[in-house]
Amino acid sequence: MNDEPDPLLTRLFAEQSHPAHAADFTAQFIDRLERDGRRRRTYRVGTIIAGVIVAALLAPWIAQLAAIAIGSVPAGISATRSLLNFPMAWLTVGSIVASFVPVLYLGMTRRW
Repeated sequence: MNDEPDPLLTRLFAEQSHPAHAADFTAQFIDRLERDGRRRRTYRVGTIIAGVIVAALLAPWIAQLAAIAIGSVPAGISATRSLLNFPMAWLTVGSIVASFVPVLYLGMTRRW
C-alpha cells in the first residue's frame, strides 16, 4: 500500500481557491482520471507498436546470427571435447555449477 498522497488529488485541491461543490469536484476528478487512463493507454499501445516494428526490422539479422551460431556448434563441440579430458576443466565446471546452487535454492523457496 502506498501512503503517499495522490498527485492528481493534490493538484486538484491546489487549483481550487475555495472548496468546490462535491458534484463539481467529483466530475472534474472523474474527467481527469479518464484523460489520464486514455493517455496511458495511448502510450502503452504506442510502445507495443514500436516494439513490434523494431522486432520486425531486427528479425532477419537475428535469424542470420542464429544460423551462424547453430552452424558453428559442431566445430565448438569438437574443439572443447579435448579440453574436457583435463582435471582442471572439471574443477572449473564443478565450481560454476556449485555457484548456482544458492541461487537455485533461493529461487525455488522464493526467499529473495
